[in-house]
Order: sequence, then C-alpha cells, then structure tokens
Amino acid sequence: MSVPTEGKTKKAEATRTLLIEAAERLIAQKGLENVSTREILQEAGQKNQSALQYHFGSKGGLIGATINERTLQLDSRRLELLNAIEGKPTLRQIIKVIVRPLLELIRNDAAGKNYLIFLSQAITRPNWDLAKIIEDFNIVGLGRSYTLYDEALPHLSEEDRTMRKQIGFDLAILTLKRWCMGEEKINYTLEEIEEFITKMTLAILTAE
Repeated sequence: MSVPTEGKTKKAEATRTLLIEAAERLIAQKGLENVSTREILQEAGQKNQSALQYHFGSKGGLIGATINERTLQLDSRRLELLNAIEGKPTLRQIIKVIVRPLLELIRNDAAGKNYLIFLSQAITRPNWDLAKIIEDFNIVGLGRSYTLYDEALPHLSEEDRTMRKQIGFDLAILTLKRWCMGEEKINYTLEEIEEFITKMTLAILTAE
C-alpha cells in the first residue's frame, strides 16, 4: 500500500470513529429520535454533508455500526470470562459473564456511559430483536452465554426461555442506564449493582 493511500485510509477510519462517538454522545443526551444526521455531522466536526452517507449509508446504518463497534469490545471480554470458567457454569456465573463487561465499560469511561445510555434507547425500539442482533453481528460470547442458559433451563419451553433472556438483558441495560445518568435513588456502587442485577435475573430465570 502506498503512503498516500495509507494516509487516506487512516483519515477515513478517524472520520468513521468521530461519527460513531458523536452519535453516542448526542443520542445519550437528546434521545434516539431527536438527533438528526446534520447534528451528528456537526458534533463530529465534519463539514462534508455526505460523510455519514459515505461511511454508513444512513442514520440507521450508523446506529448499527455503533452497536457493532462496542459489541465486539464487550464480546471479547465475555469470551475471556467464559473461557476462565472451569467445568459446567452455574446460572450465576453465566449472568456475570453477560453483565460484568458492561460494568467494566462504564466504570471510568464517559464514552462507555454514552454507549450504555444509547443502547438503553435502542432496546426499546419496536424492531429490536436480541436473537437477531446476536446473529447479525456475530456476537459469539453473548450467543454462547444464552446457549448455556438454554442448557441450564431445559424444563422451560423455548418461548419461555427466550422471553426470560430478553427480560434479563433489558433489566441489566436499563438498571445500568439509570446508574450512568446519576439518578439520585440509585446510590449503589457498581459492585452492588452487579449483585442486584444478578439476583433479579436469577429470580426471573428460575421463577415457577
């Protein structure tokens, strides 16, 4: 690859990152439906109005890319946690594999908090489908975690397991979103939040 081509590639990657980070910030601040592509371009410092379309095709494409970018980061950590478990994992261990990378992401990272707030809005959209997201974005660690859920809950129907997994995921995201936004009534440490989410998810998964 020539030096000029390398320079163009790095610039394109930098622009792509700026747009993703701008989208996370604005959507966290204003809401998914209240942010225009023009605002995202301005926040990213992009004067070229076609930059977003060039890199992502549309606002929806940008949202998908944003989910994918962070998902890969989170999933790499989930795979590490899964591989560290010896023997057959318990439900408690599986829940922590799903939740802990989210806590690590938001602990000291403003961009991570923006993403969590962004994700909390994405999961409430009518077309959100967790199983499809896992498949479309090849989220191996999360997919393996949910397969382990299925193996641990063979007495439940597939429909029941799917519903409980979705509710558990929503519980984790929405609870952490409230922590990120500094809501006064949530005075827990992240360690206490993790234990709270774990207990509540266990209750959902094992309810008669």
